[in-house]
Amino acid sequence: MKDFQENRNVLIGETISQRTGVGPSAMVKGWQSMLCNLLEQISSYLKPSQIITFRKLTPAEQQIFEKITKIVKVPEIVCGLYLAPSVRNQILYTNQGLKIPHEAARLSDDGVLLFSRPSSYNTLINVFLAHPPYAPAIDVYDQGALLAGYVYDSIDDCLASITQILSTHLGSRHGYPP
Repeated sequence: MKDFQENRNVLIGETISQRTGVGPSAMVKGWQSMLCNLLEQISSYLKPSQIITFRKLTPAEQQIFEKITKIVKVPEIVCGLYLAPSVRNQILYTNQGLKIPHEAARLSDDGVLLFSRPSSYNTLINVFLAHPPYAPAIDVYDQGALLAGYVYDSIDDCLASITQILSTHLGSRHGYPP
């Protein structure tokens, strides 16, 4: 089992290097900038140690949000945002006067979670709660570089690891006050 996990980690590392290279990249900088802009727009609503979301969720999205908040423990110096699929599509497409592209309409996922320190978006954690054929994943962006990438077999496995990843990448042991 240990050899399997080590091989899987090597493959994931190779995939990340092929996808973005090592160090900052224009693609990651652009994506992180877009996520930072979203967080800045809602910064007055973000609360340390909490995950917030938008008012209008479908009943299924509300159930998912409740499940997330029961499982994920957010450190005191971290803020979280749940971006449900319906809200994401509204922000990216319909609010812009655009039709939802076919690819986005058929994408099967339970939404996205974003985590950062309050008013500091140098390091962001982006969680994509995908259904097959895609895989749930967590990406950690740091100043325009993909710092870490985690891929999971299931959404439940992904959710179960978020608390540890938040502590590892945004927690107080990195010299930030608790």
